[in-house]
Amino acid sequence: MKKIILSTVCASLLAISAQADFLGAEAGIATWSSSMSGDIQDGSTSIDVEKDLGYGSSTTNSFFWAYLDHPIPLLPNVKIQQTNYTDDASNKINTKIEFNNKEYTVDTNVKSEITLDQTDVIAYWRILDNWINVDLGFNLKTIDGSVKINETNKSFNATIPMLYAKGRFDLPFTGLSAEADMSYISLSGNKITDMKAGIVYQTSFGLGATAGVRTENLTIDDVDDFNSDITISGAYAGVFYHF
Repeated sequence: MKKIILSTVCASLLAISAQADFLGAEAGIATWSSSMSGDIQDGSTSIDVEKDLGYGSSTTNSFFWAYLDHPIPLLPNVKIQQTNYTDDASNKINTKIEFNNKEYTVDTNVKSEITLDQTDVIAYWRILDNWINVDLGFNLKTIDGSVKINETNKSFNATIPMLYAKGRFDLPFTGLSAEADMSYISLSGNKITDMKAGIVYQTSFGLGATAGVRTENLTIDDVDDFNSDITISGAYAGVFYHF
């Protein structure tokens, strides 16, 4: 009887250990050096953020992420990503523009600030898990934005469901990987794309670094009377710890 009990305990411990091998968590932070282009509109005129407001120079922001992989069948894994994005510019406009019921005439000096903070809550399933990893799932992206031109401020908020996919290729025995992920939706005049591609190096004790390029396109149609077709793109670099 003692041998049976001991065998049962050992088998249970091995099963728990095998499941633990599939548990994984990661947290990281990155700086994102990017520039903005495109148009915004909250009135009768479309405003070119480069030509009219003076954007286009590189600015540095940040994003951080955390995720949990687990071995429970059917239940999705979870990832949360927070992007804090703010850019500002000054310019003398050469054409009349209207924004939030305020008109700005030719040769007016304008100072502006654009904020596009974002929270991504991602549920995903790992459909391939070896030296090539493939994740598929859904992303609920919340955009908390505002545009300020001189004394006029316009805020808007949108929560948008998106498709999510990620692929990762591990170079065996090196700690090096190449990865890319994308969230995408095109629906009812709104088209959102958020894509990253880069390289990853992870040490044997979990600490790692990553670098690559992130590009966002935010085509927003009549959200809180605000419209945009903005592209933000640039290089990122960050560090993480994988548990």
